[in-house]
Amino acid sequence: MNNTKLYRILAIIFLTVVSIGILNGCAVKLPESFDEAEVQAAAENVVDLISKSDGQGLTAVMNDQMKAALTEDIQAQIFALVEGSGSFEEIGELKLGGSSQNGIDYAVAVVKAKYENREIIYTISFDQDMKLAGLYLK
Repeated sequence: MNNTKLYRILAIIFLTVVSIGILNGCAVKLPESFDEAEVQAAAENVVDLISKSDGQGLTAVMNDQMKAALTEDIQAQIFALVEGSGSFEEIGELKLGGSSQNGIDYAVAVVKAKYENREIIYTISFDQDMKLAGLYLK
């Protein structure tokens, strides 16, 4: 599967879980029910798990909808994409925000991660239980 198809799959996953609220202009600051430090640490952990191709660890932090959407096959494609970017170097920037969908608040982290050969921007969403609820790589 080429990178274009992978990006489309990831975009669909992310859009179905979180972005309806964002597209409706409901993007807001981090909801009060979330702790900024906890969301930041969880987002950094997701980037670390993906950078290390740790499928078991990644699955452990997902909610049930993400477990159904990010199958082992799709995870392998994500890991291949990231591995092709070279060694992880650092997180360059991390911004936090929130969205609401169907009355449910989500924490959203946009993480700019630097790799040896390029930069990847992760958009990572968490539900109220701090489970991974959305993932998009660009």
